[in-house]
Amino acid sequence: MLIRTHGGAIRNEQKKSVWQTSSIYNRLERNKEQKSRIAQFAATLIGDNESLFIDGGSTTQILAPLIKDRRNMLFVTNSPDIADILLENDENRIIQIGGELTRNTHLTIGPDAEDNIRKYYVDKCITGVSGLDPDAGCYTAIPSEASMKRTLVAHSRECILLVDSSKFNRKAFCLAFDLSAVNTIITDSDTPKEIIDKLKSKNINVYVV
Repeated sequence: MLIRTHGGAIRNEQKKSVWQTSSIYNRLERNKEQKSRIAQFAATLIGDNESLFIDGGSTTQILAPLIKDRRNMLFVTNSPDIADILLENDENRIIQIGGELTRNTHLTIGPDAEDNIRKYYVDKCITGVSGLDPDAGCYTAIPSEASMKRTLVAHSRECILLVDSSKFNRKAFCLAFDLSAVNTIITDSDTPKEIIDKLKSKNINVYVV
């Protein structure tokens, strides 16, 4: 939209509100350097012979190529894009969660997807969030994604959260899960020290990269 001004017009850039989620392609380009560092470190925490939920998202999609050559792995994901990357190694098992496929995020969500997840229990869940408030918890933009993340976290032995610095002290529309469910957070060096200290006080392993 253009706004008329004296002598011309300027573009009015409207930001999405906290109850909307942006395209996966847009998010892959946003804070790309930070997300790449986070993904590279996350890969070092994933060894052979593990079972993993990999939640769809921009940082997890960067992570997928870095771990696809692990040996004797079982990957469970709600992202067709991530499943395609992991399928490049035919030695590992990949389970694609069914359900409603969203256009913006390229994720399967909804009751059918959650029923699928409840059939499994894995070593680690790798996920991200739209916002994280150290005092309140982890947020996402829409209810179905929040419910999906709660189910993923509840059916894993360990939760690893990939969160770039732009997500902190930010609330989205839906509270997805409490920080008590999180074992490890990986973030970038732009995250304020007071936030890192507060997270560590909650017995969360925090890695700054």
